[in-house]
Amino acid sequence: MSRKARLFVPACVHHVMARGLDGMDIFRDDQDRSTFVRLLEQHLQPTGIRCYAWALQPNHFHLVLRTAEEPLATLMKPLNSRYATCYNRRYRRRGYLFQDRFKSVATQEQLYIQELVRYVHLNPIRAGQCATLADLAAYPWCGHAALMGTRANSFQDTQAVLRCFGKREAEARRAYCEFLRQGLADENDVFPPTVRDGTHGGTDRSRPSRWVIGDPEFVRLAVRRDRQRRLRIARHVSDGWDLDRLCAVAAKAVGVRPVELKARSHVGPVSNGRRILAHLAHRELDVPVVEVARYLGVSGSAVSQMLREGRTLATKCRVTLT
Repeated sequence: MSRKARLFVPACVHHVMARGLDGMDIFRDDQDRSTFVRLLEQHLQPTGIRCYAWALQPNHFHLVLRTAEEPLATLMKPLNSRYATCYNRRYRRRGYLFQDRFKSVATQEQLYIQELVRYVHLNPIRAGQCATLADLAAYPWCGHAALMGTRANSFQDTQAVLRCFGKREAEARRAYCEFLRQGLADENDVFPPTVRDGTHGGTDRSRPSRWVIGDPEFVRLAVRRDRQRRLRIARHVSDGWDLDRLCAVAAKAVGVRPVELKARSHVGPVSNGRRILAHLAHRELDVPVVEVARYLGVSGSAVSQMLREGRTLATKCRVTLT
């Protein structure tokens, strides 16, 4: 049975989860956790995706991410792939590490961001890795410490989260801590995203996987924007656009031959053309990162780094699929 298409909601907060295959541990020790955090930081930077909260558990992880114009897969596919490679090399194993694809829930930021951050950051306490909020403030494998200012995480957007709790930093931290205490006191406060009012799900595998939390208008908007994107992609495909045709367009935009874009060159125009090609392929035709990487002869992480600059260059060069 084919996988369900993933709903893409740009400029939206997403709760992202990934679990080890058959419940196996994906983080055996602090070296594994440190490797994952390092890769997360590396892959976040070129995508424009911001991290609001995160927590690592032995057999799974949680991330709260805010997308820009690039889909979550731009970050998550190379991140999970790179981490799985590091993990398998270290433990001399082969095969899949994660249980299926990562899961994501699009969330209406104004209504649910505070609850979502609380849910994720309380995971280490609820799992018994930390006993108290004081312990959590010193715990290195969760984003709570960065919000409290006790640990530095350059990849975490702490200011955006603290602004949800108050205008001044000290005031916001006090309100945030009190909000976490209330969550700990309420045993029913577990924020299950699939049963909240306004959640929209789907069981028809021919349609996108639509997990959205928000009021009815937000859900309708998210689904409509995703449908428009899919129709645009389908129109491009029916008009005969493929990687070779995109390569010709990108090459013309920077004044080189199409064959040059397939060479591993760092020359300015060629490098820019490859970035434009990667952006157009992934954004306009929904070509998977791994397929673009294979076409260009580079790694998936290299393509992920090309995408953001490729969008800027395509706009500058006025490259469109018309």
